[in-house]
Amino acid sequence: MFKKIMNFGLLLSAFIISGCASGPPHTEIRTNPPGATVAIDGMKEQQVTPLLYPFDFSKKSKYVLLLSKEGFFEQEYLVDRDNPSLNKGGISIDLTPSPLWEATKTSPATNNWVQILVGTNLDAKAAWQIMIDAVIKRSSNVKELNYESGYLQTKYTVKKFDTKNGEFLLRCQLIATLVSSEPLIYRIKDVAEWSGNGVQWHPYNRIFTEHAEMITEIEDRLRNN
Repeated sequence: MFKKIMNFGLLLSAFIISGCASGPPHTEIRTNPPGATVAIDGMKEQQVTPLLYPFDFSKKSKYVLLLSKEGFFEQEYLVDRDNPSLNKGGISIDLTPSPLWEATKTSPATNNWVQILVGTNLDAKAAWQIMIDAVIKRSSNVKELNYESGYLQTKYTVKKFDTKNGEFLLRCQLIATLVSSEPLIYRIKDVAEWSGNGVQWHPYNRIFTEHAEMITEIEDRLRNN
């Protein structure tokens, strides 16, 4: 009797295991470079690439992958049952580097006011001259200078980038303004925006390298001199 129960238990276990093992095979999704975030039909996967996913074409005819990674253009990729990569057990997708990313740097002043308390050994005229020197050194496109009000604004620096995803424009503009004369406090901001058509502009989270260097010099010299 005990032997019959054992045999039945083994058969039941085998049935459960075989039932769990059934289903669509898992396909590896790879990107070059790795580490991309993947959303499949709008649902974000918890793991970054490379990752495994069970494409079940008995339930739907196609899947839409949206891949994103810092420094690269967001990319859409369609997977259907005729995709030749499925027979090889994996899908490999090359991500396109963003030239906007390569030409820019992060800065705490990107689209954000940064307050600078000027060192006590600098007077208003010396501090003002430091800001002008830092700006002129990297950009001659000064739009407005007003010492009395403590306001400085550059014209937009605009660069065009041609990519396989189309033409992109990026523009940056430095603004500095006096907050307080006693103690002497300035605040600075670098406005960064991108556009695909030159008409509609959207905030960008990085600024041109020369603008980042300009801001770093202003901060360091005003605080440490």
